[in-house]
Amino acid sequence: MTDDLDDLSLDLTDALRGVEGVVDVLDARPVVVAAITAVADGIGGGGPRGLVDVVRTGGVLSVAAFVATDVGLPTPATLARVAAVLRERAGQAPGDEVVVSVTSRVIEPPLPR
Repeated sequence: MTDDLDDLSLDLTDALRGVEGVVDVLDARPVVVAAITAVADGIGGGGPRGLVDVVRTGGVLSVAAFVATDVGLPTPATLARVAAVLRERAGQAPGDEVVVSVTSRVIEPPLPR
């Protein structure tokens, strides 16, 4: 990933943390890529990384996010808000078609003890 895409990933990760209904942003990169990155970071003391997967192929910018959502809010509405933020922020790159993918895990509150 180039520095521009790394910066965009960080920006998108931070933006998603402020979306209503998002409890957390999880690593959306493929497992193998995430594992290699973790090892490389351990060796080289890598800097902060975004959790949103951003890939540019030709004129297409693919953006994938994996979020944990609050069970108390409708998940489809939360995912629609997440997708809108991703499109808005990532769509600022001139000339790119933006393709957005969002997956989620619903987080339920702990049972009372």
